[in-house]
Amino acid sequence: MTKSYRSLLVAGIMFATLSPRAFSQADGEPISLGVYRVVYSHILGEGRTLQIHLPTGYESTEATYPVIYLFYSDWIEGYFAQLVNDLYHLSLDRMPPVILVGVENTYRYRDLLPWPRTADRAEEEGFADRFLMALREEIIPFVEAEYRTKPYRMMVGPQTAAVFGVYTMLESSETFQAFIVNNPCRFDSPQRSLCDDLAAYASTSASAGKYFAVSHDASDERWDMGRLEELRTSLDQNAVDGFRWRIDVEADWPFFLAPVNARAALMDLFRDYPFPTVDEVAGWEEIKSHYDRVSRDIGFAIEPPNLVLTRAGHRLADNGEYEAALEVLRHLVNLYPHSLDGPWQLANLHRVMGDTVTAIRYYEECLSREPNMVPARTWLERLGAHREP
Repeated sequence: MTKSYRSLLVAGIMFATLSPRAFSQADGEPISLGVYRVVYSHILGEGRTLQIHLPTGYESTEATYPVIYLFYSDWIEGYFAQLVNDLYHLSLDRMPPVILVGVENTYRYRDLLPWPRTADRAEEEGFADRFLMALREEIIPFVEAEYRTKPYRMMVGPQTAAVFGVYTMLESSETFQAFIVNNPCRFDSPQRSLCDDLAAYASTSASAGKYFAVSHDASDERWDMGRLEELRTSLDQNAVDGFRWRIDVEADWPFFLAPVNARAALMDLFRDYPFPTVDEVAGWEEIKSHYDRVSRDIGFAIEPPNLVLTRAGHRLADNGEYEAALEVLRHLVNLYPHSLDGPWQLANLHRVMGDTVTAIRYYEECLSREPNMVPARTWLERLGAHREP
């Protein structure tokens, strides 16, 4: 992927939203996937570059967010940019918004494998224990000190990071709650098989609450499918009810980089998150009850998404249920103060209710945030409150 195509990808992300804010960007304004941060690791004896992508509106709210740690993020086009794109669309109403932390490689076989590939590489490979210590004691604490995080962490592990993911689950299970990885049954040692250990772990109550998703390219002849099929069979027969898992096999993956089906896995992990009945919703309490239940099941507090509240408020207003619509839209404004959806919906609702003064106030608030918002200016003119551009 070229740099120009990468910019196009991000531009597509920006303009996919229906918000009027999409029309206010200035000519020449930069488009960015995130920011680089560098953490010096005393354990590793080196600086480690992180790529941080924050959810839309992060700076305009005090909300906290779960975190995804993506390894191999130096493959920006193949892994980081794709995950940014997926997260943008999924966070509209399919999953909670998250902070994405890309962790760049320096020497992946040193950091991500728990043992060297061959005996003659023992001095330079197989130090996953040291990298895990740096992750737990330096990298994750840095992220949680610098950004507003919820107590829920996911890892996305392409390629060799898949092995590190299973190693981390077994050696330090509290580090992540969800794992989305490539085929981890690649590098056994004479003394230990991580996939055998994973199968045993999944049969115990200690694995309850964990989520584990694997994707594999069956056309890659370097890896035998047999070990992965053995893992699938074992998990199918022995995994405890609280251990959620999936194994996806691509029959003929056409690309160079290994498939990481993060989008499908995240939709599966948060399958109960979408609100099922926006077109029939009775009001705020029904919405709140749904997300309270999902919060208990997932293990962290989840706020109703902007899109659900906007659609619910709009439907209730269209049905003439004005008080119920007002309650939903007031929560929308409180939860998402950066969003234009709240004041725009409230302006229209008060106009329909005959409260012209309040409608004008909200239309003016829309224009104060978005001077080029033509619909708000048009309604102000119709209501006799013409405002100069």
